[in-house]
Amino acid sequence: MNFVLDIETIPRDLRGEPRKIQEYVWERALRRGAEAEPEVALDDYLAAPDTEAFRSLKQRIELYMTLRPEFGRAVCIGMGHDARGRGELELRALTARAVDDERRILEGFWDVLRARRDWRFVTYNGLAFDLPFLLRRSVYLGVAPTTGLPMRPFALDAHFDVMRALSNWERADAVRLDVVATLLGLAKSPPGMDGSKVHELWQAGRIDEIETYCLGDVRLVYDVFLRIESYFR
Repeated sequence: MNFVLDIETIPRDLRGEPRKIQEYVWERALRRGAEAEPEVALDDYLAAPDTEAFRSLKQRIELYMTLRPEFGRAVCIGMGHDARGRGELELRALTARAVDDERRILEGFWDVLRARRDWRFVTYNGLAFDLPFLLRRSVYLGVAPTTGLPMRPFALDAHFDVMRALSNWERADAVRLDVVATLLGLAKSPPGMDGSKVHELWQAGRIDEIETYCLGDVRLVYDVFLRIESYFR
């Protein structure tokens, strides 16, 4: 059985973090391309991060935090399996409705895996992002695992990372999911949506749209997988 996985994440609020974390994120997020930003002190930014003058600075910081489990949160875990037959994907999402729900959805994820036997994971960049993110968020929140995760590269029988397979394990040659989908005549759903908009939807309370987007990507990853699997046997 193939088990397809995709997650959506958001940044934590830098203002609510301990000073050591604030300083670390500030230095790391601005380390590259800092010359494009005006000279700004951390405390000046923290005092008014939503001002127009800090817009690009805020976007850079939030992107950095979103992609790292130390500074972000998982808000939706989309899953699908084809136990009923190849091509028949049964979908399910574990979705946070509030910040404190993250523990609940992580516990739900591990509970789903408790029944896992010989499932093959199917992801798009899951080896570098989805699985490490879920694992480390579980570590930091003290959520106990119920099984090991297939995080060994090159083992397509255990974890078919579609992005890695298509790029021959060269990250520099990796292509975004929506681009690959277009090349194969497939389409993302809903159209025009991408991960950069998840935080905005979260802040607006549009949680159902996040879930719909996440499950749409689960379906799309699976459809791409069905197209390419036979080439990598």
